[in-house]
Amino acid sequence: MKKVTLDIKGMHCASCSTLINKALNKQDGVIKANVNLTTNKGTVEYDETKTDVNKLIGTVKNKGYGAIEAAGKTDYDKEAKKRKQELRNLKISFYSSLVFAIPVFILGMFFMKNPIPYQDYIMWVLASPVQFIIAGPMYKSAFTALKGKSANMDTLIVLGTSAAYFYSVFAVIFNVGHVYFEASAVLITIVIFGRLLEAKAKGKTSDAIKRLIGLKPKYALVVRKGKEVKIKVDEVLAGDFIIVKPGEKIPVDGIITAGNSSIDESMVTGESIPVDKKKGDNIIGATINKHGTFTFKATKVGANTTLSQIIKLIEDAQGSKAPIQRFADAVAGYFVPGVLIIAIITFIVWKFVVEQNLIFL
Repeated sequence: MKKVTLDIKGMHCASCSTLINKALNKQDGVIKANVNLTTNKGTVEYDETKTDVNKLIGTVKNKGYGAIEAAGKTDYDKEAKKRKQELRNLKISFYSSLVFAIPVFILGMFFMKNPIPYQDYIMWVLASPVQFIIAGPMYKSAFTALKGKSANMDTLIVLGTSAAYFYSVFAVIFNVGHVYFEASAVLITIVIFGRLLEAKAKGKTSDAIKRLIGLKPKYALVVRKGKEVKIKVDEVLAGDFIIVKPGEKIPVDGIITAGNSSIDESMVTGESIPVDKKKGDNIIGATINKHGTFTFKATKVGANTTLSQIIKLIEDAQGSKAPIQRFADAVAGYFVPGVLIIAIITFIVWKFVVEQNLIFL
């Protein structure tokens, strides 16, 4: 059995992650798959005799989403740049949409009874950039999902706003009925605003992990062959004897073999008062030596240090789902097709049972 993490692109909602999750779990050879919208990653346990990474990636792509195998170690600087760019693009989309949507909303809601000259045409002009330029990625996402014989939240948004927009265009051209340009423009703006808030929330956990990684010291003063050698922390081996001077960070976990000091362990314990340490006491990597100079023997290095374990726990928690989130994802999987079915039934009843004229409302 093997385990792989995939970086998945194009997910916008819980129904997207649920759709991919179901597709992966149905694939022959997959033991367990977990797709997380928050991290845009999917963790898959699979039988390498029945499937492989390329087939898993192909399954995701067949559903209309992008996927690549994640690097072994997360580059949080790169992740932060991606988040920043995503946030910037969403801000540009939101504020651009707002510039067009506000006047359309004002005209549509407050000038219905006393319209200004050419009001419907003005609303048409203002709503069009929102519908086709700003909401362009939504159309692309919905079309991609359609090619994969599925539907996502963008499908609903595109169907709803397109119906309002094109009916309004029909109403303007043939001078019949009421226009709903403000409905399409405002709905798209609200959806983009929601995604902007979501992107900000997503970045907070990654930023927290990045700050934790920043606590790690970069170098250690190691005694080797009777000489003091300054090396990178990643090169420290278990059993090395390391010297720590006042004001320096402790490179890795270990046991003091000579000297004594007081150490600021607030990074782990939250206690602001330094703790006195002497020969035989355990010390924790990334904590700060306040006063004395001492030598200690490294016992835990690399991924085994306390700080690395804390980071791993946070990464695992970020990639897992709470029970309420799993329930919400399960509901979301039925939400989109449920809404579409209800809409079709409503149309049939309204048109053929009630026999209501649908065009000239």
